[in-house]
Amino acid sequence: MIPDAKTAAEPILRLTDGIWFTGGPQAWALPPLRLGAGDWATLAPAGSDAVVDPSGPLAHTLATLAPPSRGTVELLGRDVYKIPYPDLQRLRARLGYVQGYGGLLSNRTLRENIALPVSVHGKRSFAEEEACIDRMIDSYALASVVHLRPSDVDGATRWRACVARALVLEPALVVLEGIGDWEMDRGRGTTWSRLREYREKRTSAAVICLARQNPAFEAWFRGEGGTVVSFQPRTDDDHSRRLSP
Repeated sequence: MIPDAKTAAEPILRLTDGIWFTGGPQAWALPPLRLGAGDWATLAPAGSDAVVDPSGPLAHTLATLAPPSRGTVELLGRDVYKIPYPDLQRLRARLGYVQGYGGLLSNRTLRENIALPVSVHGKRSFAEEEACIDRMIDSYALASVVHLRPSDVDGATRWRACVARALVLEPALVVLEGIGDWEMDRGRGTTWSRLREYREKRTSAAVICLARQNPAFEAWFRGEGGTVVSFQPRTDDDHSRRLSP
């Protein structure tokens, strides 16, 4: 997989002309990108002196939560910012979003957080829902803590729960904001092993949005067969010129 690669299969995620997005006062330009089943891409800002962390704004844009200031985001062939809201909700059932360490509801247990996509989007019997949730809890080694709330567990555990929740419905696209606990075990722990197994099914694509360049992670990621794509900062003047008619 390479950015904007032309393949016969319909892509899961496509940014035909690239996108522009903003993080605070800074505008950023992400180049054209096309991801099919089995493709992984890490998106990293060029340079390391960003005043505002761009990973959140970029992840929000790709996860259908904040439209780009320029460009089109297509998920499974649909322009996610131009379709009717009911269609967008159905499309979101095919999307898993990992919001760093802070994406869990603080007033719910870890089990209730993991169950949320199933209760909102899943069309299964109660027994099927419970079995699905139990599988994710066991797979992510969370059985001993699922009765606890996010504030009662450490950051690595919260991140495992975030990933379990994102994958519980086996989405077509997974968007990760940051690399979670990768620094702890260099990809050899439970969470990254499960992510690798999910990728090997070759039914989904994933994008990982970095706050800054991370040479160690990027080298490991390339060794796993992923692609690293840089996005560039733009000045306000550049942004204004590109957005003017």
